[in-house]
Amino acid sequence: MEGEVVGRRKFKRRFSLVLLAFIALLSAYLFMHSTVFDITQIRVTGNDKVTQEEILALSGLAPGMNVFSLDEKLAAKSIQVHPMIKQAEIKRHLPNQVSIGISERQIWAVIPFRELFLCIDDTGVCFDKLNDVPVDNQLIITLETVPEYVNLGQTINVQATDMIKQVWQALPSEEQARISDVHYQNQDGTLKIYTIQGTEIRFGDLERLDEKVKMFNEVLNMEEQMSDKGIDELEYVDLRFKGEPVVKTRG
Repeated sequence: MEGEVVGRRKFKRRFSLVLLAFIALLSAYLFMHSTVFDITQIRVTGNDKVTQEEILALSGLAPGMNVFSLDEKLAAKSIQVHPMIKQAEIKRHLPNQVSIGISERQIWAVIPFRELFLCIDDTGVCFDKLNDVPVDNQLIITLETVPEYVNLGQTINVQATDMIKQVWQALPSEEQARISDVHYQNQDGTLKIYTIQGTEIRFGDLERLDEKVKMFNEVLNMEEQMSDKGIDELEYVDLRFKGEPVVKTRG
């Protein structure tokens, strides 16, 4: 008999604890879904070319939604569908505000494509098409083989972009300014760099990159000296092989 009484007491105690836990969880749920946490403000920062209205429409967010029902990762991915947007970051600010931080793609280079110029960022993503070359002296990349069609948001030849970016970043800005365009040969994965004065520099692949960068500077100095003296101009310089570069002049 005494054991039954003790058992009932334990059951009542456990039942009371479970009931209290249920009431606490229910209260927390009702509080979290109350109007206190309805979104009243959505702040968008970092956007320049993409409008706030476009970003909000892509995110699916709107005032009145519960701040806890927000799936930040899903909303960010939805925003990043826009070809101009490189990254989106969404944060809750309790009790009722949300911020959307935007990073837009910037022109790193342009690729001639039929009668247009494709604007790509440093990851090779095409995010705009222009009728004319931008006025900011952007790097021009030509490809031996280009896709038949290019859609906004499409990545164009990652291998070429990565290779050219490594060479470009290894060159000082004053040397970058003297480059007319860079040509990528798809068949063997090598580069040709053309200077503003028309010299073709057969750069090859990324082997001996530091050595080639140093020789590239010497080629530019040679080109400048020959121009100042009014003697034969350079036709091409071949840096692909070890040892002294092969130099050919015009005339």
